[in-house]
Amino acid sequence: MPESRNHGLGRIEHPETPLARAAYPITDHPSYTLTAATRKMWWEGGAWLDQGQTGTCIGNAFAHRRADSPIPVAGIDEAFAVKLYVDASGDTTLQQGTSGLAACRVLATRGTISAYHWVTSPSELRNAVLAIGTICVGTPWYTSMFTPISKYSNSYLRVDTSSGLAGGHEYLINGINLAPTYGKPYYRMKNSWGRDWGHGGTARILCSDLENLLFSENGDAVLVTEAPA
Repeated sequence: MPESRNHGLGRIEHPETPLARAAYPITDHPSYTLTAATRKMWWEGGAWLDQGQTGTCIGNAFAHRRADSPIPVAGIDEAFAVKLYVDASGDTTLQQGTSGLAACRVLATRGTISAYHWVTSPSELRNAVLAIGTICVGTPWYTSMFTPISKYSNSYLRVDTSSGLAGGHEYLINGINLAPTYGKPYYRMKNSWGRDWGHGGTARILCSDLENLLFSENGDAVLVTEAPA
């Protein structure tokens, strides 16, 4: 599980994800709809977690979804994220990594979520963030992405494939702006490296960059339906 700049990664691909994606597409979600909206920023103040140099990003991303999400749940902390990671991976060293599918299965077994649906295209991702809620995504993570650049009074991920592949990372997509005043359309991502990273723990990633990572570089994106606390 590669590390850089005191930040851990930890997302790995699950061989059964393509089967799960085919069985549970987001277009089957009862709230999935096409929308003409161009901007949505979901509330993100429920928890601000920091995985440190561990590989628990899967647990952290789904914990952030649970704490913030369209149905915020109080009391979500790093212990929740670590337990989810360990239950999904069986890895008590917190270094080997795990997958989004494994986390979904654990949460479904616990009754924490009632369903999960996979995003399979850029248009589905945009509509889901605009109209339904936040999305847990796992993508390749390039070295350039560790250090966002300052632009338009915010922080932007720089996806430079020539900088070298550092590993895989899971994070939460909790906002989108398709018609920004400055610059190109972007998603807002909430990371699990504390408030000192990026713009108070978040960064923007161009729509084109994230969609390429997800749909051309073997990433995955899942919308979970939270059960009440």
